[in-house]
Amino acid sequence: MLLRTRITVSFVLLMVAVMGFVVAAEQLDYDELRAYVISRSLHSEMHRLKADIANGAAPVLPNGSQLYNAQTAPQALRAYAPGYYSVGRPDVWHLLVFDLDGQRYYLRQDAERYQYLEHVIDGYALLVILLCILCAFWIGRLTSARVIAPITRLADAVERKETPFPFQDARDEIGVLARAFAQHSDEAEQFLQRERCFVGDASHELRTPLAIIAGAAETIVHQLPADSPLQASGERILRTTLEMQRQLTCLLLLSRDPQRLAREDVRLRPLIEDCMGRCTPWLAQKPVALHLDAPQDPRLHTNAELARSVVWNLLRNACQYTDEGEIRITVQYTTLIIADTGPGLPPSVDPHQFQRFQPSLRESGEGLGLSIVQRIVEHLGWQMAVESSASGCRFTLDMPGTA
Repeated sequence: MLLRTRITVSFVLLMVAVMGFVVAAEQLDYDELRAYVISRSLHSEMHRLKADIANGAAPVLPNGSQLYNAQTAPQALRAYAPGYYSVGRPDVWHLLVFDLDGQRYYLRQDAERYQYLEHVIDGYALLVILLCILCAFWIGRLTSARVIAPITRLADAVERKETPFPFQDARDEIGVLARAFAQHSDEAEQFLQRERCFVGDASHELRTPLAIIAGAAETIVHQLPADSPLQASGERILRTTLEMQRQLTCLLLLSRDPQRLAREDVRLRPLIEDCMGRCTPWLAQKPVALHLDAPQDPRLHTNAELARSVVWNLLRNACQYTDEGEIRITVQYTTLIIADTGPGLPPSVDPHQFQRFQPSLRESGEGLGLSIVQRIVEHLGWQMAVESSASGCRFTLDMPGTA
C-alpha cells in the first residue's frame, strides 16, 4: 500500500475502535443499571424478611430501611401495587411492595445506602475512556511503527552508505525516496571520482613542469652577475615557482580525507621564522617592524605543510598590505595571533565567512588566500576568529594539539 493509504487506514481503524467503544457505552443506560442493582438488592432483602416473618422472628432491618404492613404503612405508600419503585427528589428513596400470606408489606430504603453505585458508574465511565485512549495509543504506535520502519531502514542504509539502497523496487513513496537517494548518491560518487581524477592528473601534470621551471630559474639566478638587471626578475620567478609548488601541495592535501592526513610533532617557532624570512620582499623599503613573541620550543601535532600554509598566507597578507607600523606574531599556549596595523579587510569581505575571489583593496589575490586559510583551518579542526578595523587586522587561531 502507498504510505498515505497506510496512514488513512490507520485512522479509519482508530475511528472504528473509538466508535465501537462509544456505541457500547451508549447501549448502557446508567439509570436502568442503577435501578436493576437496587431492585436486586431489595428482592434479596425481601426474601430474607419473608423467611424471618414466616418463622415468627422479628425482622432485622439495616440502617436506612423501614418495613411497613398494611396497617402501619403511611398513606402515601398504600397507593403502590406490588413491585419495585424509585422516587426522585426532593427525598430520594426506593420502595419494594410484596405480599406474604395475604398481608401486604412495604420495604422502603433511603438512597444513601446506594451512593456507592454512583462511584461504580463513574469508575466504569472512566474505565471506558481509558480503554479508548489505550486502544488509540496502541493502534497509533502499531501503525506508526509499520509506517516509519521503512523510512528508518532507509535512513540507516544512507548513514552507513550501504549499496544498493533498500526499497528501490517499492511502488510507494518509500520507493520514490529510495530511488532519489540512490540517484543522488550515484551523482555524488561520479562527482567525487571526477574530482579524484582531476587531483591525480593535476598532481602528475603540474609537479614536473613546476620542478623544471624552478630548476631552470635557480640556474639562471646563480649564473647571472650580481649587478645584472635581470637578477630581481630571476629571483621573483624562482620565488613564485616555489610558492606555486607549495600551494599545489596544499591543495592536494585539502582534497584528502582529514582523518587520513599525515600528522607529526611540528616545531612551531622555526616554522614561523621560515615564513617570516620569506616575507622579506614584501617588507622591502617599508617602515614596518616584524615581531615574534613565542616560546623557544612550542610543538604542534598536525600536518606540517598545511600548518605552514596557514601561517604563510596570513603573514604574507599582513606584510603585503601593511605600509607602516608593525606586524606581531604571538604564541600563547594553544593560540596563535597574527596582528597588523594595515587598513583592515575591505567592506566586501565578510570576516566570518571568506569567499573565493572577493575583490580586495589592491588586487584580487587576497580573497583567494583567505579562502584557502579558512579551508585549511576547518580541515585541521582548528578555530579562527578575525577582528578587523581601519587600524588593522587581528587573526586568532585556536590550535588543539599545541604543546
